Amino acid sequence: MEKQTNKQLFWEIFRFLIVGATATLVDYAVFYLFRQWLLPARWFESGAWNVFSLIVATAFGFCVGLVANWFLSVKFVFRHVKDEEEAHSKKSFFIFSVIGVIGLGITELGVVLLVHIFPEITLFGVTAFLLPWKEWLAKGIMTCIVLVFNYVGRKVFVFKS
Repeated sequence: MEKQTNKQLFWEIFRFLIVGATATLVDYAVFYLFRQWLLPARWFESGAWNVFSLIVATAFGFCVGLVANWFLSVKFVFRHVKDEEEAHSKKSFFIFSVIGVIGLGITELGVVLLVHIFPEITLFGVTAFLLPWKEWLAKGIMTCIVLVFNYVGRKVFVFKS
């Protein structure tokens, strides 16, 4: 296989961003579902429940987003690989997932820390049907950090080119 050109690399990164955005929307939707409707902190007085439900909602969102990301990455993103059969194997999915789990750990730690550091923020005083903005801000910041980690890790260890 020949070396990837700068143009090919640009379009690969562009596709990675589009797929990542799609997987992130899936992740955020599942996160919202769990956090707002299935495990809402408002049901319990305990601060521990709030942290637990935040961690569980983040993890479930991540898992569903990871599966979406894998399928879309295999189909659309990484087109220039040394061994296509190996890149699409169960072993590669496992490595892809391990990189994602490391990213999840970074995300979980960052979200919990940032949520506790940020002050409570509301938009026009409305939080009845929305999650507190500091959770979304923390999740967004960590998404940007982990995005770079995921691309480099998956390009180097899964979709070798």
